[in-house]
Amino acid sequence: MNKENLRVLLIEDDPVDHQLIKLSLSKSASAFELVWAQTLESGLLKFGESTFDVVLTDLSLPDSFGLETVKKIRDYNRDVPIVVLTTLNDNDVRLIALSVGAQDYFLKDEASPHMLERAIHHAIQRQESVVENQRLLTEVETSRELLLKQKVLLKKKNRRLRRLNKTAHRFVDNVSHEFRTPLTVIKDYVSLVREGLVGKINEEQGQMLDIASIRTDELNNMVDDMLDVSKLEAGLLGAWRRPCQLPDIIESVCAPLAKKAAVKGIHFEADVDSGLPAIYCDSEKVGRVIVNLVTNAMKFCGNPGSVRLWTEERADQGEIIIGVTDNGPGIDEEGLAEIFQRFRQLKTQLNSSTKGFGLGLNIARELVDLNFGEMSVASQVGTGTTFSFSVPLDNPSSVMTRYLDRTQRLTSSESVVALVFARIDEETADTDKEDMDAFFNFLLRTNDLLFRTGSCEWLFVLSIPCLELSEFVSRLESEWQKTNRNRPFGPLPGYQLNIEGKWKIKADSEAIHRHFCRITQQSSVCT
Repeated sequence: MNKENLRVLLIEDDPVDHQLIKLSLSKSASAFELVWAQTLESGLLKFGESTFDVVLTDLSLPDSFGLETVKKIRDYNRDVPIVVLTTLNDNDVRLIALSVGAQDYFLKDEASPHMLERAIHHAIQRQESVVENQRLLTEVETSRELLLKQKVLLKKKNRRLRRLNKTAHRFVDNVSHEFRTPLTVIKDYVSLVREGLVGKINEEQGQMLDIASIRTDELNNMVDDMLDVSKLEAGLLGAWRRPCQLPDIIESVCAPLAKKAAVKGIHFEADVDSGLPAIYCDSEKVGRVIVNLVTNAMKFCGNPGSVRLWTEERADQGEIIIGVTDNGPGIDEEGLAEIFQRFRQLKTQLNSSTKGFGLGLNIARELVDLNFGEMSVASQVGTGTTFSFSVPLDNPSSVMTRYLDRTQRLTSSESVVALVFARIDEETADTDKEDMDAFFNFLLRTNDLLFRTGSCEWLFVLSIPCLELSEFVSRLESEWQKTNRNRPFGPLPGYQLNIEGKWKIKADSEAIHRHFCRITQQSSVCT
């Protein structure tokens, strides 16, 4: 349209009309180059000889009549603008002409220089818009087809990855279980020999058996780490969080750690205040973290080695800190950046005698996070290293705040948190109450939480996609029936469920916390 001369093809069988159009164009402000054809066939032939900016055509030609003329021109050339010139003043015909490909419909009686020029320019503009729209639509359709192909390919890849992931988890689980059985046998036989039950042993033999027992424990810990990694990645690692006494947890793991320290000639000290308040956690997993950190400290402590396990209450932050300090070579800044990476062990002069899978610290941090705590490390090269982690105090309101923070970090914006209240009959026997508590905890997934708000009352805090709440209720009923079929001492007591509400985790965390505290305060739990 910005050309100096616009080339116009006029298809018109009447010489008089040809002369009138030619005269009008010559008087226009724009420069036009007019080419004349008296039949549709000769006009289409001229398309093969040259290019044109616009076509002016009559509807009544010797070899074509009516709107078929427009259709044939449009079929021959999809891009050229078409202006219909006719003596027929019929609005219906005008609309149909535009629908079959014309850009304008012009009465010959109105073919003044100005009107004709404007009609030609508008037709060119409209057709340029049509061509551009068609190009964009073609690109969109091409992109859509490409996206569909990529979607199909991605689904195939995802299915393959799921199969590979499932195979890998199954392999890890199978290998771990296959390891555990012979390790248990080895441990038992070493203990029998060490205790002299199959014959007297001398001091040197006793030391060798102690080392064998310690190595067996280390292998068992590696197996536990592999199983936990597999379950964490599959979202199947459950947590039985409840009020616990930290001194009891530490006492349960210290005996084998002290024995290991004695065999290795390491000074091991557990500095724990017996008057610490209760904490809220999965005691087995907190014990695992302590074992992993102390074992790691014993691997890398100095000579003579010293490892100290300590605790510190931080009441203002609602937590207790558990730390392990060694007198090893320390860790530089580069090492601190890598320390928690899976399958990574830092390069030290001790590496040749401290081989492992590189899972201990990584899985320890995951287990700390599972208990709503944080792990940190502080080190000074040449002096030693301290690993520490936090565990929340037994304060339901504070625990719920930590739970919501963690859940918001790990879940999608569409995930919801549901509060479900469960109750059993007050007359239920104490053993059945405890079995029901164990049963409810068995149902929990990694991101679920359960508070026992009374001897016969529980509050589930479920982090689930919006549509899965009914599935949880169905699963609870199904597992309850399955347990009752196999329970040797009679069925579990019946229960009542009440769905207190559900909220989007990203948008309604404050509302969730308020509702949680209202329920637990009624049960004298939230403080």
